[in-house]
Amino acid sequence: MNGALTGIVLVLLWGIVAVRLPTLWRDARRRALWATLSSLALGRTAATPGITALAGELVPEPQIIPHLLAVVAAYFLLRLLSLITDYDTDHPRAIRGQLLLAASVLATLIILTAATPGDLKTKGTELMSTAVGPTTAGYWVVLNAYLGAALAVATVLFWRIARSAPAGTLRYGLRVIATGTFLIALYVVMKTALIAAHSLGVTLSVDRLEPAAGAVRTVGLIVGVIGTAMPAAGRLRLIVHAYRRLWELRPLWQVMRRTFPEVILFPRRRAPLELAGVDEVRLRLYRRVIEIRDGMLTLRDYLPAGTLAEARRHVGDDPALIEACGIAYALRRHRSGAEPTRNSDRWAEIGGEVADEVAWLSEVSAAFRREEPAAFAHHQGEAAVR
Repeated sequence: MNGALTGIVLVLLWGIVAVRLPTLWRDARRRALWATLSSLALGRTAATPGITALAGELVPEPQIIPHLLAVVAAYFLLRLLSLITDYDTDHPRAIRGQLLLAASVLATLIILTAATPGDLKTKGTELMSTAVGPTTAGYWVVLNAYLGAALAVATVLFWRIARSAPAGTLRYGLRVIATGTFLIALYVVMKTALIAAHSLGVTLSVDRLEPAAGAVRTVGLIVGVIGTAMPAAGRLRLIVHAYRRLWELRPLWQVMRRTFPEVILFPRRRAPLELAGVDEVRLRLYRRVIEIRDGMLTLRDYLPAGTLAEARRHVGDDPALIEACGIAYALRRHRSGAEPTRNSDRWAEIGGEVADEVAWLSEVSAAFRREEPAAFAHHQGEAAVR
């Protein structure tokens, strides 16, 4: 059971780490969140038997690598909370203090491991079946005290922040994260108490307790990771919607780009890291609308008065298709070298909101791909020659 849960955790963790990679350049909060998740992913990966065996060929005590990475993850989690709550603003030395504390914990763990070579056991059944010396007990107390404190702080702050967060995925996501950190903190407290009792000579049977405790930790990780992904779900939906609109506008935009290259505002950014966020794809979408409108503004001089009324008689009362027919005929006149007309038709007027422009031009772009606009432009061209 725990093996299946561990696999789910790894898939979720590495998936979110990969998805959030493009957000690194935006701000310190996103970098701290990504560092927390990547440290967790590395730690959970290092704890798998295959990786532990491989690491054992390189380092003398590979079982402590996940613990050290857990400390690193807790440090970045505290940094994330400090940035979210603006704790650093009121406490300028917070960064240095948190870094010094994490470094001290790491150094202490390494020293205690070196003092008890080969005696450090990570599984509860193995740990409780042998005598626990003071250095081993100290190792677990230091590790779990730091992790437990970080998780307790995270639970309280995430739940408190959720109260003032906007209703929706962000608020629910923060509460789910708080639930996950609470479950992991509960596991840490349970394990610390068991180790402390065992070191004092109390006889304990953990054959059934250890798998249940491990399941609590793993479920807590899954819940926390899901909570982290929830706020991103809404942003992902917006990105997908914006990219769909970009694709819908593409036929009309390409025509304007080829016909009037001077309307292109600036070269398209191709770096994947610059195209993955909501703000960036919206910027591309708005820019594409402006470029199409600039091209249509130039084409209006090649749209004789009465053309749109004639298009209505040919294709019926379909506003988007009528507009597409007018564009096709104006393009034909422009490409043939015809003189601009003195009396021109006017393109359809849409509401002032950018969303209205995007929706309308998407319909026109889809209509422009149909056969009717080209047929109408050909018909009007032949009629003008006659």
